[in-house]
Amino acid sequence: MKRRSNLTGVSIIYFALLIWLGMACATVTKVAPAADITGRWKVSFETPEGEQEQFLNIQKSSIGILTATMDAPTYDAYDVPLIFSFEKGVVHWEIEQVQVSFDGKLIDPSTIEGVIIQAGGESGPAIYKRVE
Repeated sequence: MKRRSNLTGVSIIYFALLIWLGMACATVTKVAPAADITGRWKVSFETPEGEQEQFLNIQKSSIGILTATMDAPTYDAYDVPLIFSFEKGVVHWEIEQVQVSFDGKLIDPSTIEGVIIQAGGESGPAIYKRVE
């Protein structure tokens, strides 16, 4: 004996449309604008030689690619190229030649907090403040 459905062809189409609309609405998400991290950032920290300042310079090319350099005035080092990334608020830079890196997070439009890791595993906190 064949069982007969109470749904008609139109009802099935209507039901399928409602399910599809519900799924489509559920997948719409609000996309936050990308944070602007470009500019000049300053970090100060203590070393055996006394307080040091360094500057992180982040630029965006005309096609949207971020690049960064480091200035360390104490060592008369300027425009040192960095391997740099910024994704979903997470900042990473490194200088392979001297085995130093930084991992941190953009906390607000003027603060990046994280950890500088030096060769040999030494590490310490670093807070960058936007200066430009």
